Amino acid sequence: MDALAANGSDAYITPVDFTASLPKDASPSFLIHFQDRFGNEVSWKFVVGRTVPHASPEVISRTDNSGIIFLYAPRRAPSADGTSLRIAGREYLPKSTQSADALATFYATDMTLGQIMPGTELWAVERSPSDMTKTALWNAAGDGGRRRTLAVKELSATEASIEQFDVNDPNAPRVILNLVRVNDAWELRSLSFESHFNTLRIFFGPQLPLPARQTDDRRIVTFTVSENELSNIASGKLEVRRAVGAEHVFWRFDTPGFARGITLETGVNLIPGDRVQANGTHEDGLDLLR
Repeated sequence: MDALAANGSDAYITPVDFTASLPKDASPSFLIHFQDRFGNEVSWKFVVGRTVPHASPEVISRTDNSGIIFLYAPRRAPSADGTSLRIAGREYLPKSTQSADALATFYATDMTLGQIMPGTELWAVERSPSDMTKTALWNAAGDGGRRRTLAVKELSATEASIEQFDVNDPNAPRVILNLVRVNDAWELRSLSFESHFNTLRIFFGPQLPLPARQTDDRRIVTFTVSENELSNIASGKLEVRRAVGAEHVFWRFDTPGFARGITLETGVNLIPGDRVQANGTHEDGLDLLR
């Protein structure tokens, strides 16, 4: 919610009532009811249609001014008769769509989602190694008592694999950063996020440079996003701008088609005193610290 509000969205907390009806001889339905900030009653009844076990596409991408979201939903169902939205006494019915319309309202089981969205987090690096070794650890403390550890899992003369995990969040996904050594500096080749038996990956080519305190340059890097067995659910180019102690990355999408033309900005600022400010990123509750 804080990230949405910081991005200009009208975000606030309100109680929500949820009721599920699962009759044996009829379609299941779900009712969501709440009151908005103006006191209007809002209720949404969704009646589940026939589930498609292998829906196409399996990953649905959507974008708005809050970033881009990837919904992995291979088992989903369209709405059926009886579905309606009621706001302040006025009823709205869903438009007639084809059942294969990926952008229509749907019900899904075992859905996972990944999102790149605006936001700002401040991390204090409490422990960092003097050199990259097989036992190297980084410990960081964030706002609200959050604690994060990064540990080297594999290391060679030219490559490294680092695992990131949140100490006090058992539901946080497993994050793996794959690095390559280029001219005595480490650069990011790929990221992977594993959660609930699903894996979202982002590949960079050439590698994505990491922030550096004494560097001022600009680079164009291509990226592709995959999820599970789907090899290319999004792709585009990154414009990487590094200044002294800061790095800003501008994401420009070529695919999916509807995301073409939008630009998302993420970044990292290195603040004196070993505090790191990370701008932009959540993946299914996963933080993407670059």
